[in-house]
Amino acid sequence: MIRQWLESRASGVERRLGKVVERTGVSTTVKNNLIEVVYILGIVVMSAGIVSALASPVNQSYTIYPSTNGETISEMVIYSMAMLLGFGGLYLSYLSGRQTVKPRLVPFFLILGLIMIGVAIYIEMYVFFSK
Repeated sequence: MIRQWLESRASGVERRLGKVVERTGVSTTVKNNLIEVVYILGIVVMSAGIVSALASPVNQSYTIYPSTNGETISEMVIYSMAMLLGFGGLYLSYLSGRQTVKPRLVPFFLILGLIMIGVAIYIEMYVFFSK
């Protein structure tokens, strides 16, 4: 008896939430954004060198393997984080030039974006020269 009562209440809540989600279109927005995020992460991971890290594995005791013919998984993670930081800086720099941004936030977005791009370049150059 308690189980039937709980199941009926749960199915009623599920139906009401389903109607709300259908009216607002949240589910399609979340699905579309999730697909975009997966694509972006896939591109970043592939360009950061996951294939070369898996094709020629090296000893994982190294964070940055001191040779040009091998790459570790941790090195790939460092590259992908630096790339995402640089992409975020590019996006903030792009936002600073849009008309929808408040005028007093334009220099803040531009400076923050340029700092993020500079840090990303520094990280990638550090990894490159330490190899």
